[in-house]
Amino acid sequence: MFGEFRRYYYVTPTSYLELLATFKRLHSDRSNMVFTQIKRYENGLDKLKKTEEDVGLMQVKLEQL
Repeated sequence: MFGEFRRYYYVTPTSYLELLATFKRLHSDRSNMVFTQIKRYENGLDKLKKTEEDVGLMQVKLEQL
């Protein structure tokens, strides 16, 4: 910081705790986002599997007709 702004920058306990709180919040937000995306992906795969089964049953019924 000194080389760029020509002033000293001191890390106080309060600013350090604020940094940790911000990191914790961002980590929590990202974890929730990833968890949500995983759930959506799994839900989509379940729907694809169900659709494949339904199409298979319809195909068998159509062949019987």
